Order: sequence, then C-alpha cells, then structure tokens
Amino acid sequence: MAMMMPMMMQAQAKRRPAGNKAATAAKKPATKVNNNFAILQLDEWINQSLFEDEENIYFLGSPHGNNNTLRAVNKQTGEIKLVIPKKKRARPIINSAGSDGKSLFFRCMDEGIYRYNGTDIRSSELIIKQTKPDEGYLWKAHTGNGIVFSPNGRYMCFLAGPTILFDLEQNKVVRWTMDEPEDAVVANDGTTFKMCYIHFYRIPNTGKTHLDNSNPINREGVEKFDNKIGNGGGGDPEGCWLDADANMFYVAMGEQVLRTPVDHIAWEEVYCLPGENKKFTHYVCNGQRVFATTDNYEKKFYEWDNKDMKGEPKISKEIDTGIEIKSAWSVSKEKFSDVRRLYYDKAGNLWIQVNDGRFVIYNPDGIKGLTSLKGKVTENNLPKEED
Repeated sequence: MAMMMPMMMQAQAKRRPAGNKAATAAKKPATKVNNNFAILQLDEWINQSLFEDEENIYFLGSPHGNNNTLRAVNKQTGEIKLVIPKKKRARPIINSAGSDGKSLFFRCMDEGIYRYNGTDIRSSELIIKQTKPDEGYLWKAHTGNGIVFSPNGRYMCFLAGPTILFDLEQNKVVRWTMDEPEDAVVANDGTTFKMCYIHFYRIPNTGKTHLDNSNPINREGVEKFDNKIGNGGGGDPEGCWLDADANMFYVAMGEQVLRTPVDHIAWEEVYCLPGENKKFTHYVCNGQRVFATTDNYEKKFYEWDNKDMKGEPKISKEIDTGIEIKSAWSVSKEKFSDVRRLYYDKAGNLWIQVNDGRFVIYNPDGIKGLTSLKGKVTENNLPKEED
C-alpha cells in the first residue's frame, strides 16, 4: 500500500480540472471611454478665469453670496478638493485669485492682496494693503477681474481699478493705472498688454516706479490702441495670449487676429474671417493649438492645430461630447453651442465653461492627466455645513 500511494497521487496530479462554466463564459466587452472629453459640474458660480499651479487647477466661487469657495482639481488624478471653504466670519471675501505657479494670491475685500501660506488667509503675508484713495495704490474694495503673472513668475498684475503691476522679486509696486481691464498678459520683462472695452494698452516696464493717478493715455511709454487696427473693421478685444518664446503678443479684435513684437508695436495680420458680418467672440491659444468662437448669426467653433492659424480650420456649429447624460425621462448625449469662457491648462487640455458652474474639458489628442474625470460627467457639491 505504501508503494501505491505516490503513484495514485501522481495520476491525480496529471488530470485536467473540470471546465468552469462561469470562467469560460464570454466576457462582456468593457465600455469604451471617450478620452477626448470630460464634463465637470460645480454647484457654484465661477465668474473668473481658471488658474493653476504645479499640482492643481483652481476654481474661485463668486464673491457674492455665502459660498465664495476655492476648489482645486488635481491635474494628474482629477481628484477634487476644497481649498478654501464657505465664507466664515473670520475670513474676508476673496474677490480675485491667481498663482505664479507655486504660491496662491488672493485679493480680499477691504483688506488687500495676500500671498497665501496654505493654511489661513489672516496669517498670510499681506503684500499690498488696501488704503484710502489718496493714501496708496489699492483702494477699490469691490472690483477685480483676476490676477495674472508673467511666464517667469516675477511680475504679478492685478486686474482692477487701479490696475497694479507688482514685482515679486523686489517686493514692490512697479506701476499702477486707473483703468480696469477685462484681461491682460504680462511679458517676462514686465511689459503689460491690457484689454479694456473697445481698446487696449501696451505699458512698458521702464525700470522705475510709475504711480499714474489718472488715465494712462500719454503717460511715459504707454500706447493706446482703439478698436480698429490694420485693415480690419474693428471690434472689441475678445482674447489674447503671449508667445513668450517668440516674444510676440496676439490679440483677436473684430474679424481679425493680429500679432506684434512685445518690445515695439508692428502689427501683422495672422488671420481674417472670410465673408461679411463675422467677428470673434472668444479666442485662446496654448502655443500649439488655437480654439475660437465666432458670431455670424450662428455661433461657430473654429479649431487650428497651429498657433499661426495656417491652413483651413475645423469648423463646427456645435460640439458633441459623446458623453451620455441620464435623466429620469431619457438618455441623451451632451452637446453644446454656447461658451462663456475658455482656458488652456499647461498640459494642453481646453476647459470650456458653458454655464455658471459647468465645464467641458476637451483635448483632441486625448485628455492629459485628470484620470478620474475622463469620459463622464462628474458632479461636485459643496458640503452642506461649513468646515
């Protein structure tokens, strides 16, 4: 018997296991994710441009009401977190916010501009204090269209009345003017292009502090340009960007996109919409691609795969994300034709704000990072109670 046991065990070991019906059944094909689009729905008004640092993309809630939060989306994972919770009695209202890529900066009502320490606004560095109109630079309490920075992070421009250019390296105000631009870009040398209603300014950094207590027209080095430039019919500025590598400034006005060197004005037409009664309504470039909207009775989307808008654009009357939206009554695919704001993040993803708190994220090459958001609708609601 002792001799037979090993032989029996060896024979059993050679037997093939019986087939498992559950294991051999045909697998259900995995649902294909559309990596070109994602939808993010927030339950708060976002009425300023997005901004980012090395880790996150930020959404500042409206300063009107009881929320006024700051939310962040991790650029790699898509995880959403609350950076600044709902308005508390102990903290001021944030009118504007921005980042130089490392630190966050807040323009707080009735107080000034803080460099956030990551923990608490009150204990953060107040780099520009709000004053009375005749005592300093910053005195309007309820204004602010954003905070922008030069590509090298040295200069900060606060878009309000007054508009302040601040040298973060020397920790001082370089220039302030009384206009209140809707948008601006700042070159690495501090030269600022500011877009206001139907015109914009080119304001050089002369190396000395300028405190302009009136309209900047005819101030030292300042150039003002009205809404008609070159051969175009004119129109409001509807978007601009800075090509820092080439030291060129681009702006969309009316039916034209024009560019000029940063150090002097020499306009060159990049593109002109064909036909009559056409104008740009939004324009943005990430250094590689251009995305724009136009209004010719029917709103249209224009896309170029190069910054100089060479060749025929891809034109669409609406954009179909292919993402299913389910309701109690039906299932439909998300489409949109109206845009409120555009923002390219540093990874090349385009954030299209389609209403107060809804964003469509789009990248024809596939969304970079933002893993948990791809191909679906993600809703993020604020906590019911204050943190």
